[in-house]
Amino acid sequence: MKIIGEEAIVITIYDIAELTGVSPSTVSRALNGKPGVSAKNRALIQAVLDKYDYIPDEAARMLGKQRSRMVGVVTDDLNSRHQNEAFARCQNELIVNGYQCIPRSIGSEPDSLEKLIVELKRHRVEGVLLFGLTFTDHERLEKVIERWLPDVPVLLVYQNERFNRENVYCIGANERKGFRHCVRHLVERGRKKLVLIVEDGRASREKIRTYFEMAVQEYSDLEYRVYMDVPSEAESGEEVVQRILKELPEVDGILCTQDRLAIEVMYALQKHGKRIPEDISLIGEGNTELCEVCRPRLTSLDTMVTVSSMMSVRILMDVMEGRSQTHKITLEMELVNRETI
Repeated sequence: MKIIGEEAIVITIYDIAELTGVSPSTVSRALNGKPGVSAKNRALIQAVLDKYDYIPDEAARMLGKQRSRMVGVVTDDLNSRHQNEAFARCQNELIVNGYQCIPRSIGSEPDSLEKLIVELKRHRVEGVLLFGLTFTDHERLEKVIERWLPDVPVLLVYQNERFNRENVYCIGANERKGFRHCVRHLVERGRKKLVLIVEDGRASREKIRTYFEMAVQEYSDLEYRVYMDVPSEAESGEEVVQRILKELPEVDGILCTQDRLAIEVMYALQKHGKRIPEDISLIGEGNTELCEVCRPRLTSLDTMVTVSSMMSVRILMDVMEGRSQTHKITLEMELVNRETI
């Protein structure tokens, strides 16, 4: 708090929040006449304003009225070419529409997300795009946003779980339905001994495993194995294929959660005398350009990375410009059938 003369006190929304026991974002909505504040909380806030002869800090208010047109664009994976291309396209789209971008990559340290959010707050960003699959600790993420960016729209790209905060949005693909679709296609081709291979570092790996197992269990005559945290290097393809042929020698259908890994698995299978797709059907994930250059060309589950990234820019701009948007958008995955099933 700050005293002006002898009559009035300038207090911040954080002071009011502490005195009333409500969140700073609730105070901000009440002061700006926005919906979403209960009558009880409005009364508590008004009582504090009356008690302290509330005078808003005009300098801060004027600053708040000046648009920064800054947008934080954050990725969790600089090694993903597919994601980096989408990352770059989004930045270009924002720049074309008159926004300035603050591109950042999140580190692996436990507090790196909060440090990054604090940095974006200092830049007075009007919105934030979070690209990636590692932002899975929703409770912690919501707390960080509540503390540092309570009124700034934040959009998570490649995620489709609804958040509790009104300023958090998400767009992502329906993985459960996508993997169910893959299993059904394999079954329709007479495949009965299936394998799921999940690459290392996949944030949603346990969910994917669950979705795959749920899909397989819809059929009574299927046998399956799951191999988790498999690196995408060439030697890893050979190693996992040796394990598969030892543990499930009659395997006839394989689903990999990354196109590059699927191709390494395909080459390893061919070295072991297996024909694709005559002996074993193979499906990758990502629908990347690699699918067209391998032989046979790889059938792949399109995770809608390009579509969701470009839609995310439009959604965020709509919110920043005061146009309403739905908080959760779920895209349907598509199985792009080429030559391996």
